Amino acid sequence: MLLSRGRLLLRAVLLSVGGGFMLWRALEARAAGAGLGGPSRVLGERLALVQALVGLLALLTALATLLSLRERRRRHTLRLGAPAEGGGPDGPPTPRPPSGTP
Repeated sequence: MLLSRGRLLLRAVLLSVGGGFMLWRALEARAAGAGLGGPSRVLGERLALVQALVGLLALLTALATLLSLRERRRRHTLRLGAPAEGGGPDGPPTPRPPSGTP
């Protein structure tokens, strides 16, 4: 599925905003959990860790999306014409031994 440059840019912006929000929520949850004790503190720290990981994943995905927007030179990998005079890009073809011989 091909997306236009505008849609990719919108996706990158939304992922960045969502990732930043999740990191902010993780910091807030960690600060709120510092005053708690016992199992509640452990649960709060684990939730903050999960939120931070989701935020980082969203930011990495946004970065990958932005990197996909770079202009790249087109490469023609499919050549349907006859091979070059020398036999191809590597030079003349090497003869193969007959099948059945080691």
